[in-house]
Amino acid sequence: MIFRLLLSIAFGSVLFGLELHAEEAKNVGASQLVNAKLNVLFFTADDMNFDSSNVYGCKIKDLTPNLDRLAAGGLRFQYAYSTVAVCQPVRQTMQCGLYPHRSGSMGFFPLKPHVRTLNQQLHDAGYLISMYGKIKHNQPGEKFCVDDPIDGISRKPSKMAEATRAFLRRAKQEGRPFFHNVNCYDPHRPFIGMKGPDDLAEGEVPSRYIKPEEVTEVPGFLEDLPEVRRELAGYYTNVRRLDDALGAVLKVLDEEGFADNTLVVFYGGDHGMSFPFGKSNDYENSSRGALIVRWPGVTKPGSVDTDHLVSTLDFTPTFLDAVKLPQIPDVDGRSFCPVIQGKTLPGWDRVFTMYNAAYGNRWIPMRSIRTKTASYIWNPWSDGKTIYQTENMAGLTWKAMLAASTTNAAIKARTDLYSYRVPEEFYDLTSDRFERKNLISDPARQKQIEAMRQELLALMRRTNDPFAEAFAQRDNREATVAVLKKLKEEYGKKGE
Repeated sequence: MIFRLLLSIAFGSVLFGLELHAEEAKNVGASQLVNAKLNVLFFTADDMNFDSSNVYGCKIKDLTPNLDRLAAGGLRFQYAYSTVAVCQPVRQTMQCGLYPHRSGSMGFFPLKPHVRTLNQQLHDAGYLISMYGKIKHNQPGEKFCVDDPIDGISRKPSKMAEATRAFLRRAKQEGRPFFHNVNCYDPHRPFIGMKGPDDLAEGEVPSRYIKPEEVTEVPGFLEDLPEVRRELAGYYTNVRRLDDALGAVLKVLDEEGFADNTLVVFYGGDHGMSFPFGKSNDYENSSRGALIVRWPGVTKPGSVDTDHLVSTLDFTPTFLDAVKLPQIPDVDGRSFCPVIQGKTLPGWDRVFTMYNAAYGNRWIPMRSIRTKTASYIWNPWSDGKTIYQTENMAGLTWKAMLAASTTNAAIKARTDLYSYRVPEEFYDLTSDRFERKNLISDPARQKQIEAMRQELLALMRRTNDPFAEAFAQRDNREATVAVLKKLKEEYGKKGE
């Protein structure tokens, strides 16, 4: 009797233990299932210059603590570039790995029907997909397979954190890996404080305000004028709020238990800041971005890559490589996943950037090839009469430059160049990183310039760029005019 009682107690204990393990398994099983595949947090900034954070050289004290902390825990790329320096085209390029003339993203236009996206690949593999902000800049919507689309919170760090927590808990509950795509609208215009001290530029209160006197170093492609410093202070305050948002999202990632199995990729911005010679051009400060990758157990904390020139064209192949999914056939981009894993790849010493149409089917095409040391830009729209006009000329800075140009010959030359441009530009980035001295006519540079022209032409022909033959006959203005006419008719008013 006693033996049976002891046996019953022992067996009951085993059953109870099994029940406890079953309950534990129930609690952690979903998380383990989610963690069976690599999760991805892809966080982007909007209109952020690559050097607008402390870790990338900004001199404003304590501007980006969260971004700097992320870099300290991962890999920072010194040379990352946006293929197209404007919102919708670059974001769609990130999602398909194709040059704009191949994808249909030549302006604010939807992807062509045959184009397959990163999100489609992830969706078919069972990933739960979010998109916070920039939803209208990923078209057509059905190609992006978004399970959790939210807009209206992208300047509100607390709201982004709340939504992130709900999304991660949903992924855990459904037992699915996730691709969390958070697109912060900061530091895009409007800038905080431009309409007065209570102006929050459509968002929450930032954790810190930047004062004009803190802007001790004006970016070298701009003019050092009081109104420029004032507008930069607003811009950098937006950068601080972006940093708040990044910190809030990363905190939730950690609190929900996903930090150890999530590839975190920060790209800021989708292109350069919305100032003259920045966004919507083909300059270094139009295209260069801040790219930081943290992959637990893979990236070396605090490491910096200075060997490879990567671009948004490469994001889709890289993401798919990291999560071990099949590549999309016939894309133009390449995976730099081996670089993230600490390897060196040959042939990553140059990038091609371009621009086509601004919002509303306004064509101001540009093509560029750039290396660490030199850049060549072709401006087929420049004819001495056409005047450049885009959103980066809104606000205080352009007005201040125009006002100063009435009494300052150097600034007058700068504003004239920006307004009308010249057909070709060449810059030595070793001594002129801000591209202020055009050396296109320098006799000592002609061999180098011609080599870059030929390489650009080969790329344009290889990818069926509609401007390829116009570039080959760039002295024949009519060739460019014919291409522009055809493209305007083909794309119509799709972008409005």
